[in-house]
Amino acid sequence: MNMAIRQFCQGTPVLRDLYRVARASYQRRRLSKSAGAYFTDRNQFLATWDSEDGKTVDLHTKDGLTISARRNHMDAAVLAEVFLENCYVAGLDLPDRPIIVDIGGYIGDFALYAVKRLKASKVVVCEPSPRNWSFLTKNIANKHCEDRIAAVNRAVTAGEDVFMNVNVPDRNQATVSAYGESTSERTRIPGISLASLVEDHGLKEIDLLKIDCEGGEYEILATTPSEVLHSIQNIVFECHEIDGFEAKLKGIKQRLRDEGYVLGARGSLVFASRPARRRLQTIDT
Repeated sequence: MNMAIRQFCQGTPVLRDLYRVARASYQRRRLSKSAGAYFTDRNQFLATWDSEDGKTVDLHTKDGLTISARRNHMDAAVLAEVFLENCYVAGLDLPDRPIIVDIGGYIGDFALYAVKRLKASKVVVCEPSPRNWSFLTKNIANKHCEDRIAAVNRAVTAGEDVFMNVNVPDRNQATVSAYGESTSERTRIPGISLASLVEDHGLKEIDLLKIDCEGGEYEILATTPSEVLHSIQNIVFECHEIDGFEAKLKGIKQRLRDEGYVLGARGSLVFASRPARRRLQTIDT
């Protein structure tokens, strides 16, 4: 749809409602097609997309994965973004058997994607929520890839512990955060810095750092030492609208440019990659 027409529709109350209905219908038809190409039972995936009963479902893929998820729209939407849209890696030039750090591992979706689709040799995945953690560890066990995925049940921060709303309902577990208002009581979660994570797991180089942690991205990228950033070839992070996020995002983008990254964006995702020549120089030194 033409941008001017879309803006007109969204600015007119009656047309806005019609546009949302039409858009949702279009997205579901598109999803149905792509889901049928990847999941062995398209209807089961679509039922997960449409449901909010919270029951556990095992989704099977045509390339041999079994993914345990909750029957709610959010879990299905995350799986669609990762497996059907390739959202975190589209346009990236990754090597064979990459080394990946996944901050905000949720139910293990991207960690599984990394070992299955990207053939990752090592994935370090962090997830602070106990509810998500139970699904993440189950999904790693389903794939029998404990030798390639190291799971860490901590929040990545500047190094300090944080209070997070990990007890929100299952349908909101993708938005577990230490930021913003919450109707759920916050729980103290052990924190770890990216630098400590890298040291603990002996990561000399990282081919992809993926961050989706509901506002924590700004502190992580602002406090990570330059020597750690120099070991990372690609970074993709989702930016979230927490208090003061405009200035924080501007500062992070400038820092990444100063550290030698070339930046791009798609929707709420920011991509930062080092030119290949710069990476080779880093390796040589």
